[in-house]
Amino acid sequence: MFGRINKMVYHITIPNALRIVSLAAFGFLVYTGLQAHSTDGALLKELRNTNLGNLFVWSFWWPLIVIVAIFIGRVWCFVCPVELITSLAAKMGLKRKRPQWILSGWAITIFYAIILFMGIQVLKIHRDPTMMAIYLLSIAGVSVVTGLIFEKNTFCRYVCPVGFLLGLYARIAPIGYRVKDADICKSCKDKSCIRKDYTYNLSAKSCGVDIYPAKIEDNTYCILCMGCRKTCGRFNPGNITGRPNPGFTWTGFAKGLYEHRPVTNAEAFFLLIVSGFVISEILSEWNASNDVLTFIPGTMKSILGVTGPFAAGMVDSAVLFIAIPAMVWGIPYFAGLLGGSRISIIEYLRNFGVAFIPLMAAAHLCKSVLKISSRIPYLPLSFRDTAGMEAAKSIVAGTTFVAPLPGWTELLVTLLLTLIMAGGIIIAVRTIQAVTTSLQTGWKGRIYQLIPALYGGIFIVTIALWRYVAR
Repeated sequence: MFGRINKMVYHITIPNALRIVSLAAFGFLVYTGLQAHSTDGALLKELRNTNLGNLFVWSFWWPLIVIVAIFIGRVWCFVCPVELITSLAAKMGLKRKRPQWILSGWAITIFYAIILFMGIQVLKIHRDPTMMAIYLLSIAGVSVVTGLIFEKNTFCRYVCPVGFLLGLYARIAPIGYRVKDADICKSCKDKSCIRKDYTYNLSAKSCGVDIYPAKIEDNTYCILCMGCRKTCGRFNPGNITGRPNPGFTWTGFAKGLYEHRPVTNAEAFFLLIVSGFVISEILSEWNASNDVLTFIPGTMKSILGVTGPFAAGMVDSAVLFIAIPAMVWGIPYFAGLLGGSRISIIEYLRNFGVAFIPLMAAAHLCKSVLKISSRIPYLPLSFRDTAGMEAAKSIVAGTTFVAPLPGWTELLVTLLLTLIMAGGIIIAVRTIQAVTTSLQTGWKGRIYQLIPALYGGIFIVTIALWRYVAR
């Protein structure tokens, strides 16, 4: 199977032809999003599902790329139109060296925080189609500016939070992009896969994200542009057999987690913020858990007298995406200190932060299942009225009703959510075992099993109460 896939992606038109198609789809989604806007909360609640662009982006595209990342890897990057845009900009741009603040990874973390704080909480990009369209255009704009200023694929490797989150989830995927034979790389003289001569080619090009294919250890950073595979087979092969050497292969389920590699400081903070976002994603699905989730920020806003959307959004963001996850991350750490562990807080964040990845991925996967299954009934409406304004108004007025899915789908979704979270907890337990073995913490490392117990417990308990007890 992998032989056929690797042969296909070697073709000169792949993946750029696919990226041109996705760029056209990108433009269509932006266009449909710009056709609908409202400040009415009740209307927006329905408009987010009746506008074709908004429905597709948040209820199908985003859930599906999360699912694909977990089971196959960073395949979205393979067809992402933004990679094509930023590559073209870099080809024409200044090609300046990246400053240390970009290389450190903090640009991704800060960019993601801005999207959550301003985009989600203040501008409601996930509800208002026009704000969604502006968000997509902003992503494209940032990629162009980054490409025009800095060398190579700076945006994809050091700025894009979507790709990086998918890369972290892709550590679970059993499929990876590796070289078949490291000895071929050792004997290679031309090193076409990292050679500067081919950096700005649009098809057969050297790596734009600072990776030497022979040293790829997991799926975190490779954006699957296939450039190295094409250069490896076409430029100066000499008498070396076995080229092209890089390609897709079976790596083993969650091997990228079990072969422990710590994250950087910036990546650890990125994970912390995302972990808070994932909590809010799951708990907001059930009214009872959503009331619990919003109690603290609601109380704080009441005490502080916060009323404006910006200030309210900042308070919500600070609590949901920083305070709550910091507490969840902090409890296992301080429990470890009480148990005699001498690991520093930075070491804890960088090493045990990876144990949150399978739990976050499982919860995100649950959200994806919920999103897709609950939004399928809206598809006929959105295709009939792509702007969605009239359909949303008729739903609010009570003249149009959205038919629910058959009753058996509820049971199927409930079983899937349970199995997914159970799987995430099991992988997290094994990941912590790998981390403690790597750090040689001995029996004290067992204390950090509080991570899946606490963080995973939030989701499994919510699902149990919501899907089994409350019904």
